[in-house]
Amino acid sequence: MAQQDAPLSATESDPVVMGWMQGFPPAPDKTIRFTDADYFAFPKLRWTVCHFRELMPTAGVAAGTDAERPLLETLDPSLGAVTFTPLGGGEAMTWDAAFDVNYADGVIVLHHGAVVYERYAGCLDQTTLHGAMSVTKSLTGLLAEVLVAEGALDEAAIVGDLIPELRGSAFDDATVRQVMNMTTALDYSEDYADPAAEVWTYAEAGSPLPKPEGYDGPRSYFEYLQTVEKDGTHGEAFGYKTVNADALGWLVARASGQSVADLMSARIWSRIGAEREAFYTVDSIGTPFAGGGFNATLRDMARLGQVMLDGGRSGGEQVIPEAAVAAIRAGGDMDAFARAGYDLLDGWSYGAMWWNTMDDHGAYAARGVHGQTIWIDPAADMVIVRFASHPVAANAASDPTSLPAYRAVAEHLMANDPAPLLGPEWRIERIDGGGVIDDAQATLQFLADGRLVGSATCNRFVGRYEADGERLTITAPGATMMACPPALMEQERRLLDLLPDVERYRIDETGTLVLTTAGGDAITARR
Repeated sequence: MAQQDAPLSATESDPVVMGWMQGFPPAPDKTIRFTDADYFAFPKLRWTVCHFRELMPTAGVAAGTDAERPLLETLDPSLGAVTFTPLGGGEAMTWDAAFDVNYADGVIVLHHGAVVYERYAGCLDQTTLHGAMSVTKSLTGLLAEVLVAEGALDEAAIVGDLIPELRGSAFDDATVRQVMNMTTALDYSEDYADPAAEVWTYAEAGSPLPKPEGYDGPRSYFEYLQTVEKDGTHGEAFGYKTVNADALGWLVARASGQSVADLMSARIWSRIGAEREAFYTVDSIGTPFAGGGFNATLRDMARLGQVMLDGGRSGGEQVIPEAAVAAIRAGGDMDAFARAGYDLLDGWSYGAMWWNTMDDHGAYAARGVHGQTIWIDPAADMVIVRFASHPVAANAASDPTSLPAYRAVAEHLMANDPAPLLGPEWRIERIDGGGVIDDAQATLQFLADGRLVGSATCNRFVGRYEADGERLTITAPGATMMACPPALMEQERRLLDLLPDVERYRIDETGTLVLTTAGGDAITARR
């Protein structure tokens, strides 16, 4: 409500230029306090997004005792000049120009797991933690999908049966999956422009500050969720409402016996080679804000995006169940999403609190107000993470200069790929002239660190490779020793025997990978 009609430019509103919180102590007119009504309004917002931990109580998300795993870097200077046309038309814009247009604080692009673009501004640098806003919801959805995949949380269960405290509320007769997909029917408005909207009561309940004299409303996220009333029929339409994320956070905590902060640390953050501890903001009783309180570095968020792109694997370990990642990549109910009327997101879906484009690249995203994004493009083997402090909260303000930009960068990387072997798995179709038995899952995946991993059907294998132009050398791979039917064992033997004899590769006009040995034998595969 405190936004300016004509906001300052990205350069003019830079927190250093504005002088926010500089000096010891800062000048009175440059001081930002959590108790200020406009502490999170533009332009103060551009300082606040990097300093939540100084303003309010938080719960840490430990990065674990293992050393961080450095990100490979193969910076591509040409990316900044990639052009795109904004949604709705207008003049072409470059990727570099979009940085300031979207009030970005930091953007990183990973291609084949390596950093090809990285830029910072405003309050952010490589080591600073930034508010992820509603990207947090996607992390909550991810934790829920992990528990569903492991059988610890039943997606078809009725919420009131799992959390008796929510009986009588709008969530009582909803299923876990309806909460995960935000197809619950709630009498709840998240219109920030309406001072009477329920979101303000919700914010007051979640605030850790002392309540004003005479206040008799809910004093925590748990208490507020019990007051939400039902409006309509669950399961009919998507409705983006943050209270679903906190209800899901409660379900995750009840099912796992850990808060979302502790579970995130134990199951994910401590296992992806993160360089810094992350944190959640919390309410007055220490409950992590599962709908928008996560903070991390840009690089660590990129690491998480890469784990999702790699099917849940990190450092050779299956960190996230493959089934959980597959469920998120599949998206949600497109018809339910269409009823929400997102004009700029035609044909999209929403599932497990992730946004899915349902496009030919299979791109999906975690998104938050003021421009926060994790964008995952499997076809391009690309991850983009952006932290921002756009004057307008709604993503509709930045989508016209963001969505086509992400696609343009993906297409540029695909068209100018110096290492086309890298990326998603290749599914083997023929081995030495013979087909793969009954569509058995024989696969190859070339990793940026020189490893070749895959499945020979029953057994996984790991080797190393070197590629120089079309020349390809593969070391004899080591494989697990699981027994399987004789025909499959024979197929595995042929594959593992042929791989060390490979001398060349090519990718034909149909996208088929052909590996050729000195003797003329071939292995063919497709993505």
